[in-house]
Amino acid sequence: MESDVKGQEDRHPVYLPENRYHWASNDEVDKPTVILRGPVRPRFRRSGSGAGSDFDLTDWMQKNLPRVGASLIVSIVIASVVLATYSELAVLLSR
Repeated sequence: MESDVKGQEDRHPVYLPENRYHWASNDEVDKPTVILRGPVRPRFRRSGSGAGSDFDLTDWMQKNLPRVGASLIVSIVIASVVLATYSELAVLLSR
């Protein structure tokens, strides 16, 4: 019987273990010597295209957006605590 897929004739068979006792443990497998975490990006800036090239929006967002987000979350929590305290105090004083 002929195969319709081209280039499959020279592939080697794959050994699949029949049960979990033939599997390799984590200690038996060779570890990579270098671990890269995250995408690797160049650290140099792109050449600007005109007079407004001094300000880079993506660079500003990467540096300042986490701080702005954390400040926003803290301000929402503080506002909710003040509002809850004020409403409880209003209920206590109205009795």
